[in-house]
Parts: sequence; C-alpha cells; structure tokens
Amino acid sequence: MDSHDHKHINKDRFADSAGVPWEGRSFDSNPFADDNGSANPVLIEALAEFRANPTDPRAVFQAFATSRLLIPLLADLGESGEGAHGQTVDKSADLSIVTVQTPDGQTGLPVFSSVAAMAVWNKTARPVPADAARVALAAASEGNTRIVLDPGSETEFVFRRPAIKALATQQDWVPSFLNEAVGQAFAAPLDETEPNVLAIYLEAGDPFSRLDGAELQISLKLVAGLNQDEVQALVARLAEAWSQSELIAESVDSMQLRLIAAE
Repeated sequence: MDSHDHKHINKDRFADSAGVPWEGRSFDSNPFADDNGSANPVLIEALAEFRANPTDPRAVFQAFATSRLLIPLLADLGESGEGAHGQTVDKSADLSIVTVQTPDGQTGLPVFSSVAAMAVWNKTARPVPADAARVALAAASEGNTRIVLDPGSETEFVFRRPAIKALATQQDWVPSFLNEAVGQAFAAPLDETEPNVLAIYLEAGDPFSRLDGAELQISLKLVAGLNQDEVQALVARLAEAWSQSELIAESVDSMQLRLIAAE
C-alpha cells in the first residue's frame, strides 16, 4: 500500500485546522431545532378571536411577537443556458427574500405561521424560521412598510409601519385608533381654533387588518350650514396642524377623513 502525506491533518485537538484555539469560543444552540413546522396555537387562537370580534388587534400583535415565524425564500435564477437538446437549463440560482406589492401600493414581506400556510401561498418556497424581531428587521432592511402574515389563508393579517417598528425594537404597540395620546393630538387644534367642529371620532379604517382601507378613520362632526369653501379651508387647516405632530407621524400609518354634518 502506498504511503500518503498527512501533514494537512490537524493533530491538535485543542485548536481548529487553522491552528486557532477552541478555548473561549461558544456556539449558540438552535432555538428551532425541534420545530415541526406547525403554527403557534396561541397565535392561531388570537387570530380567530380577532376575526370574530375585530375591535382590538393587540392580542394578535403580542402572540405574533412571541411566535416562531417562517420567512419564505424563493429561487432567483441567476444565469440560464441551453441544454444538449435545446432546453433551457438553470446554470445558477440564488435563494432570496421575497417582497410583494400590497393592495395599498406599498411593499410587504410575506411571513407564515406554519409550513402548511406557506405551501398554500407557494409550494416551492423554502421556509427559514425566525423570531418576530428578526422578521421585522428583515422587512425594514428590504424597505418594506408591511408584514403580511399568511397571505391567501384564513389567518391573513397585516402589520403596518408603526407595528413593525415596535416589533423590531421589541416594544409594546397600541394601534392609533385606540391610543389616547394620539386622540389628544388630533383633538388639540380643534380646541384652539376650530369652533365649527363639534366632535371628533377615531376608528379603525381597516378593521380586519387586511389592507381594506387606511389604518385610521377620523370622523369630524361639523356645525350645520357650512359651505364648501368653509369646509375645505377647515380641513386644510387641520391637515396642516396634524402634520406638525411627531406623535401622529410616528403612530399613524395612514388615515382617511369622514365629515358628518350636524342635523
């Protein structure tokens, strides 16, 4: 039998093949090692309760924030060529994070509660497990202002920009239409300069969190008898005042205005 040169074999059990000592190194355990691909039952229950009574999405946010999510990766063909029989052959393909166009003209990162929900959306997607903070950071790094949970499934739910920021920074989130401080910020100019506004109401503009409308609907009850020019001037003044509020800018993703004439 021929002899072989074994100089390249590392004989030092206290160092790696490059001679760097193992001492002082640590290896993080995989928190998803036992993951079977199913959804967090707490998240599914929160989504079901929200669909039945869509008044407060915070329970969904809290369950999402503590769930394992799945980010889909899809093959992105880098280069193709022609095979021996004239067929197109993939020479290289990279897996990349997906960005989708949302109905409101924004871009969103699709994520999934389970492998089954991902398969409904795209059977070829490769699931990558991540916690909610990593999902939010991934969305932001790709310039997305939406996270779309389980698109195309019964459990679909969309997180908008303020909620994404809260997830990324691991903070609590209060939707704008339930935020008392936001309500006060909208009401402040009325108390000072707008006697023709009798009342203001803040409501969810997208009650099921599926991008069916703006995040926030503001309803203004006006005194009777205002003409069109007076109403337009009033709305312009309020829009200008509200645009100066940092709290509104940070807490409100989008809004629509509804005018109610007093009887």
